[in-house]
Amino acid sequence: MTSIRCGGFVDLGWEHGTAQDEKKKKVRCNYCGKVVSGGIYRLKQHLARLSGEVTYCDKAPEEVCLKMKDNLEGCRIGKKPKQIEYDDQATYLNFPPCENENDVVEEEEEEEEHIMYDDNRNKGKQQLVVLGDKGLVINMAPPPPHPLRSLGYVDPGWEHGVPRDERKKKVKCNYCDKIVSGGINRFKQHLARIPGEVAPCKSAPEEVYLKIKENMKWHRTGRRHRRPEPHKHSTSSSAFYTLHSENENENEDDDEEEDDEHLLIDKKKRFVRREDALSSKKPKSETTNDKVPGRKEEVMSAVSKFFYYAGVPTHAANSPYFHKMLEMVSQHGPPSPSSVMLSSRYLEDELLTIKTHLAEYKASWAVTGCSILADTWKDAQNRTLINILVSCPRGLHFVSSVDATEFVHDAPSLFKLLDKVVDEMGEENVVQVITQNTPIYEAAGKMLEEKRQNLFWTPCAASCIEQMLEDFVKIKWVAECIEKGQKITKLVYNQMWLWNLMKQEYTNGQELVRASFTSVSSSFLTLQSLMDHRTALKRLFQSTKWLSSRLSKSHEGEEVEKIVMNATFWKKVQCVRRSVGPILEVLEKINDGGDSMSMPYIYSNMYKVKFAIKSNHGDDPHKYGNACSIIDNHSLNHPLYLAAYFLNPSYRYRPDFVPYPEVVRGLNSCIVRFEPNTARRVLASKQIADFCSAKADFGTDLAISTRTELNPAAWWQQHGINCLELQQIAVRILSQTCSCFGCDHTYDGIHKRRYNRLAQKRLKDLIYVHYNLRLKERQIRPTTSSDSLFVQENLLYDWIVKPGKQEDEEMDYEENGLFEYEQGNGESRKGGSSLDIQPLDSHPPEDEDGDLNFLDEESD
Repeated sequence: MTSIRCGGFVDLGWEHGTAQDEKKKKVRCNYCGKVVSGGIYRLKQHLARLSGEVTYCDKAPEEVCLKMKDNLEGCRIGKKPKQIEYDDQATYLNFPPCENENDVVEEEEEEEEHIMYDDNRNKGKQQLVVLGDKGLVINMAPPPPHPLRSLGYVDPGWEHGVPRDERKKKVKCNYCDKIVSGGINRFKQHLARIPGEVAPCKSAPEEVYLKIKENMKWHRTGRRHRRPEPHKHSTSSSAFYTLHSENENENEDDDEEEDDEHLLIDKKKRFVRREDALSSKKPKSETTNDKVPGRKEEVMSAVSKFFYYAGVPTHAANSPYFHKMLEMVSQHGPPSPSSVMLSSRYLEDELLTIKTHLAEYKASWAVTGCSILADTWKDAQNRTLINILVSCPRGLHFVSSVDATEFVHDAPSLFKLLDKVVDEMGEENVVQVITQNTPIYEAAGKMLEEKRQNLFWTPCAASCIEQMLEDFVKIKWVAECIEKGQKITKLVYNQMWLWNLMKQEYTNGQELVRASFTSVSSSFLTLQSLMDHRTALKRLFQSTKWLSSRLSKSHEGEEVEKIVMNATFWKKVQCVRRSVGPILEVLEKINDGGDSMSMPYIYSNMYKVKFAIKSNHGDDPHKYGNACSIIDNHSLNHPLYLAAYFLNPSYRYRPDFVPYPEVVRGLNSCIVRFEPNTARRVLASKQIADFCSAKADFGTDLAISTRTELNPAAWWQQHGINCLELQQIAVRILSQTCSCFGCDHTYDGIHKRRYNRLAQKRLKDLIYVHYNLRLKERQIRPTTSSDSLFVQENLLYDWIVKPGKQEDEEMDYEENGLFEYEQGNGESRKGGSSLDIQPLDSHPPEDEDGDLNFLDEESD
């Protein structure tokens, strides 16, 4: 076959450009030097200054521009398609009346001049195929493109958008003001709400949406004659290239709609099913509204299987990180992370992010200082672990976790550990080191204070309160109340039918047990909960369902029923509540992490506890004497607590404020410890008088009105500017915490021994990332004590788990039909005994204690 390029014809555009590759697909303009991709036709568009597909040339002479426009117009409108349709065959064939091969060549040259395609990759390609030696020519060219692409055509999309740059690659929508990158075609996808590449426009009118969608349908389906030939099997002279038949041409609209619904052609001309493409590229608004029956259950089943297989606690589903993960997967599709990537690349990225936050924290320590917390606890393997944390007004930061099982009872070893942490954080930044209030830690703390003259060792306030509660448990009648209360909850929580009956009909879905942060405080909170539900419990154990059950006739059932119906038991519980309730309120404030967790409030709160206990007992020393003695034995009279109380403007300027000698001594101790310079100590001491009398900036209207509104440290930073020496000390004291309970003790599974150094480092990194993410979560969503019962099982073990093997004889009586009435009124009792049941309102009013002789049995 003779080549179309060898007939002597040279395109007019080659006079103004130079080919840059062998295939002549890239042409350099002789005027502006721009390299145009797409062949000689695209260069002529560049010279004719036609916008839409290529940038135009500003440097070409005007006569060249007009000449190229005339040439392009002739190419567009001079072509008349030659098509012969046959009824019997699904092809159209061209049989030109040529007598020799040269005629064929001349016709090919003419076709080459006039045939133009929208598709850049098909421009300039041969469209006439000669079969055999008989001059049979098959015209494979589709009908010419729509004349809208010719000179003067303006895309309909520009009626609804404004270009934001010279190249018109960024278009601003007139309806939703969104700026779409990618040109006018991408912008029309935005208006036509075509998913996959750009967010849909929800503000465009319906007529605009339909108009642009129709335009895009033509844009996508107008070149359907150039699909790959699926039935091409041979290159012999007898082969036919199957195209659309006459019937298909008559139903062109239907075919285009079908193509639009089922196929998408990507940039590499690969055919994919539309459903598969849309499944991963649907916008979030469409995927959430597309409710497929059974799909949600499949998703939930897959998520739950992962939780069960990996042993992930179910309460992890409440984490904001879990919900963020699901949201990102729904938007961008599921990733496929491997265990290697999770333990290497992504772990290192998270480490870098956390350490960046630590650097931000350290920047504030020069002003506010920081507290080092040593949180000691035991895991499921009974190992003693110490979590080292740093606290400042910006938040908590986890430093490390140490297995201290072998040296927890050795004061010098604990001192070395704490001293090393002080060096890492910087001694000039550390105000105090907080540990548990034990003799071993006290000895280690004194050693640390002797070496480090500018910081304090401070016993944990929460630990001191826990010790108070433990002393309450040692009182005989208090211990009896707890033991009897545990019998009630164990019976209820080990009989599913009884537990369901109680929640559904008597307690409005509320639980009897309540978890706090330690087992001792959980016991007293649960005892208070029993007191709150005493009326519901009495009704439960007088109900027909209970009296007709087998359990009511057992020894355990009769014992618990007697306890619930005993008025003296509830009097004792009420007395415990009046003594311990105010202490529990302070403990909850400390561990909730609110403002009361900070240093300025703890001394005042504990001082108020004594008055609350005395008031609850009617100022009767016989009733509140032991409680006040226990509080005095664990008095929170640390110099930091006392100085913070004195420097807190919300307390200092009250009319009833009394500067007790111990408070003044605590303030003096802090000035000496935090200010090593003698001259600055003297200045700070003199400035105390200005603060107490509210002189200078301390007495302005703004300072007076914000004494109780601002955080005490912030108040000093704003109004203590005339007393810089005292201000520096006050801000560092008032910015600290008073508790070492920093993070949850729920990740003991990774505290395992590793003998490989790489595995040890990876383990430490995992612990570091885990605890810091948990601390960040607590700042976003404060922890509550309303978690699942199974999560708090360790704290409530003595209240819900029976010792030894549980009996299997008590099943779900309701399911087995064992709720049988005996003589219709439940009077029959095991062994023929009868129980003297008191009326529901038989418990005494809260202001009547009756005979409280049990107080005389308290242990000293």
